[in-house]
Amino acid sequence: MSARRVASTTLRAHAPWRSPPSCFAATRALAASASGTNTVDPRETAKFAADAALWWDETRGPFAPLHAMNPTRCAFVRDVLTRHFRGSEKHADVGADPARPLAGLRLLDVGCGGGILSESLARMGADVTGVDAAAANVEIAKTHAAADPALAKKITYRVAAAETLLAEHASFDAVLALEVIEHVRDPDAFARCLAGLTDEKGAVIVSTLNRTARSAALAIAFAERVAGWVPPGTHEFSKFLAPDELATLAARAGLETREVAGMAYTPPLPGAGAGATGGTWRLTAEDLGVNYVAYFAKKPTASE
Repeated sequence: MSARRVASTTLRAHAPWRSPPSCFAATRALAASASGTNTVDPRETAKFAADAALWWDETRGPFAPLHAMNPTRCAFVRDVLTRHFRGSEKHADVGADPARPLAGLRLLDVGCGGGILSESLARMGADVTGVDAAAANVEIAKTHAAADPALAKKITYRVAAAETLLAEHASFDAVLALEVIEHVRDPDAFARCLAGLTDEKGAVIVSTLNRTARSAALAIAFAERVAGWVPPGTHEFSKFLAPDELATLAARAGLETREVAGMAYTPPLPGAGAGATGGTWRLTAEDLGVNYVAYFAKKPTASE
């Protein structure tokens, strides 16, 4: 398994936004929509649906840490996908335009939430499908994207689980599940779904939390209980995955690990501001101890 430092990028920022109360569906109905699947955990779906109105509160809401982290994780996505598809006759446009480096790619954002990642991918030129088990999250994502009609044309949102698309024989150039696998019911089945939804010669990108004492201290004890960046109970330590465990799940699903990088948070200097958006995130090859992101490729078939 390799680890590599990738330079970060600046993505276009959005003004804080809240949805009207009419955008919500009942949490009970959202959990019911996720039932009957192998991967979706209705309890986890309900957690995020309950805060759906706050997806685009970038500074103080429970998703502010994701907004702060997003440019860093998108830098990793941009760099590994442009490398993965470089030289491909089918994807000649990938990487050709620095302003739209993912042009021509069909990407799936699994567990899209309110659309933070989906919108960034679309702004980088990709055609994006975003799926989430919570109807309230999808409604928020659609409403926010609609404020920019050109952007909305690049994104299709659906209330669906990964295995729903798999049953429909859907496939994509690359499949992304960022900060999702630690919330699913069956990580092994989830990894198989991600691989099954990826075209031959395609890529899969997963980010999650390492199962270490430091991740428990920072992501649960500090972020949830001390700083209050995210609601208590957002994370369950037993669901965190070490990088070698994630690599094993990927290998069983027919994926080979190409690259792994840590996402390290540096708090702000004293007096420089506080909160989940006050510090900086960076990609690092040396520190996978808390948050990390991994890139996988479909294993070649016997005929290739």
